[in-house]
Amino acid sequence: MRAALGICGVALLAGCGSFSGFQPATPEGYDGPTVNVADQSTLQGDSLAHVFEMTAVDGRRLLSTSIATLQAHQGRGFSAAPVALSNELPPRPAVVRLQAVTQYAAPLLAMRGHGCRVSGDLAFTPEAGKAYRVAGRIAPDACEAWIEDRATRQPVTGKVSGPGTGP
Repeated sequence: MRAALGICGVALLAGCGSFSGFQPATPEGYDGPTVNVADQSTLQGDSLAHVFEMTAVDGRRLLSTSIATLQAHQGRGFSAAPVALSNELPPRPAVVRLQAVTQYAAPLLAMRGHGCRVSGDLAFTPEAGKAYRVAGRIAPDACEAWIEDRATRQPVTGKVSGPGTGP
């Protein structure tokens, strides 16, 4: 069942690659200060990446790291090519959608692997002068994502959490 979900997730992401409805994280017309929030994409062997990303801000859908990573995988066979994007946000309260997902280099690999995909909305108030990153954990017991201060590595949001990858 998990493998089928992983394949569906890959197919959905592939379809999103050509969607033109993405928006910037900074609202239209905003020209004030911003803070950086970086996604993470870490290689787990040759053909699997763990992605921790921000996919929306205040309802605006962002071009995501998982889509960029999927596009980078195309034509590489069973070799993963992780990509990590970042976004600039105004230093004010926002609702962000975070996601933790496993990405295989090819759909065939997802059929035999254990996948994770969890997403959810969290309140986040970035502070001027700081930098942040989307962090997370993908493990047999849980899949989680949160935002942390890049300098201190301390969480600054709650967590989105879901089932793990293992039996």
